[in-house]
Amino acid sequence: MNAKKHSTLDHALDNYSTADFLLSDHFVNHQLEPTPETALLWETWLAGNPPNRHEWDRAVYLLESIRLGLSHYAGQVISEEAIEALLARIRETNRQYSVPVRSIGRVRWMAAAVVLVLSGLLAYWWHGRHDSESYYAERMAGLQSKYTERVNRSRAVETIVLSDSSVVRLAPGSRISFNPSWDGASRVVYLSGEADFEVTRDIRKPFLVYANEVVTRVLGTQFTVRAFDAEGKVLVNVKSGQVSVSKDDVPEKGNVQDASGLLLLPNQQAVFSRRSEEFSKSIVSEPRVIGVENEMPSFEYDAVPVTRVIGDLEKAYGISILYNREQLKNCELSASLKTETFEEKLRVICTTINADYQKLDGQVVIHGGECR
Repeated sequence: MNAKKHSTLDHALDNYSTADFLLSDHFVNHQLEPTPETALLWETWLAGNPPNRHEWDRAVYLLESIRLGLSHYAGQVISEEAIEALLARIRETNRQYSVPVRSIGRVRWMAAAVVLVLSGLLAYWWHGRHDSESYYAERMAGLQSKYTERVNRSRAVETIVLSDSSVVRLAPGSRISFNPSWDGASRVVYLSGEADFEVTRDIRKPFLVYANEVVTRVLGTQFTVRAFDAEGKVLVNVKSGQVSVSKDDVPEKGNVQDASGLLLLPNQQAVFSRRSEEFSKSIVSEPRVIGVENEMPSFEYDAVPVTRVIGDLEKAYGISILYNREQLKNCELSASLKTETFEEKLRVICTTINADYQKLDGQVVIHGGECR
């Protein structure tokens, strides 16, 4: 995808704002009615224009907040027809102003202000709900007093060391509850907000994190869970080891073995949409090397078979890369890739062999390629 395919995104590639995306009919249509084709096009465009990723993520969050808030509100006050009408008006507004964003001036900022005010009102409505409607509050109401709660009201990350030596880094505005003695069959933690976990391995007692509608189950690993009540998604990001995530249907039983979900490996993440109640799996935005440093490949190549280079990437980052071995068997690479990121390494490889790649379901798929 390139900027010419976006009538409202045809100015400097590194200078898009959240409002620019929200005013793009292509962006809104993809968020409301995504298809595999539009997902691939947007992911390819973002990969080629990385400075825009942050503003893209903000625009996705704002639009998802609007959709989630309207969905919940409909069950109490307004009809589904009214919601559809509002979403249709968003699309229609974008069509009416399908001109270069930098040139629409006052109209651009008025439209952006409408979206931001609406999302702000929805956030206020979320926070203003009675605590009994919060997943975390519901769980806490049913727990015994032996659970300890820690709340991070500061502006810095708070480090908590649990009795099994597991470490929790609790983000500002987050709270967590746990049983200090771990006297049950599993180590159960309840989270509202965001936290990084470094779990001490214990095969006898799995470690369970309940956060909104999602339960994350591990034996020992490093991962991050983000699940704020006001957000429309739950994110689980794996740094090392493996994690299983599933929908939390029976939190009081602490048993998720029969629940359907996803298995996540290092450098993979799962996003649970609270609106559609569906999981999606992908590669994290910035994969990091996961192996032991002295066992890592040098990433220095002089006429080395591309198949070996791809194998080095898989070993270093733990990410599966699918490609046609027969088609690439005669390809070689001469390059230094010591300082490049995972994404940059992939681009160098694909440029060398005249191929392209796609990130799909937590893996990389290399398409094409030819060497003589």
